[in-house]
Amino acid sequence: MSAPTAPPATTTEPGQLTKDTYRGRIHPDWCPGCGDFSVLAALQTAMFELRLQPHQACVISGIGCSSNLPGYVNTYGMHTLHGRALAVATGVRCGNHELKVICTGGDGDGYGIGGNHFVHTMRRNVDLTYIVMDNQIYGLTTGQCSPTSVKGMKTKSTPHGSVENPINPIPMA
Repeated sequence: MSAPTAPPATTTEPGQLTKDTYRGRIHPDWCPGCGDFSVLAALQTAMFELRLQPHQACVISGIGCSSNLPGYVNTYGMHTLHGRALAVATGVRCGNHELKVICTGGDGDGYGIGGNHFVHTMRRNVDLTYIVMDNQIYGLTTGQCSPTSVKGMKTKSTPHGSVENPINPIPMA
């Protein structure tokens, strides 16, 4: 588990929060134009607006393009096994009720391989935030259909189009 670092030098007074307070030590490696950059910026802005100290939050991810996000945010963080981010996030929340637990993942990680954990986390009503970067495709593995891919979507693994209807995770939550 990574731990938060001291606020960067852009902080003008001890203990003063700036948006840079939440910038991690690792530079994002996403493709240019990727929507994950917007998610990262929104997460950092939300943490700033909520006045969360870095040690008051833990960001947890699974596998996929979004999986390195905990390293890009200056909080406690964990990069977990494929489909297991919500199970780990539940454990973190049960272990420390003071932490703001934020779980991130993609549609394949969260609704495919981790679909069972999605259902049970929602059923248990665990106090955590789950951010899913749903691009309707397994992007990291070069483009297979995900559980939210539209019927008929053509990919490298489905050249004639997906034969399945997509799931709608909102009613499931």
